[in-house]
Amino acid sequence: MKEIIAAIRIEKIGPTKKALLEIGIPGFTAFKAVGRGKRVTDETLLAKRKMSIAKVDPADNKSELLMTEFINGARTFPCRVVIVLVSDADADKVVQAIIKVNRTNYGIGDGKIFIMPLEESIRIRTEETGVAAL
Repeated sequence: MKEIIAAIRIEKIGPTKKALLEIGIPGFTAFKAVGRGKRVTDETLLAKRKMSIAKVDPADNKSELLMTEFINGARTFPCRVVIVLVSDADADKVVQAIIKVNRTNYGIGDGKIFIMPLEESIRIRTEETGVAAL
């Protein structure tokens, strides 16, 4: 069994949920978080990211401040963390589905996926264990 943890863009939770349903994985846990990735210095990538920040609230002219804080590392950004527990056989299709709907053209900030072995699972109601408990 595998535990797949994905930190994704806040606006991608709906498409991620749909993608998981389409591959037959209806169960997952999601929660709100804030975070940031490594520091980016490529001006081309930063320009694309600046455009995406401006799209968040075009009426509010805070994109310069957000961009400055993003560049200097002072700013964290809202995201969603999705946790999916699956059999070993389903892990790759879950990862590919998450990648497919979360990859953007910005070149930065698309998120991260972590895959870990899951030692055991137990359904509290029935005491089923292993893959049956997922």
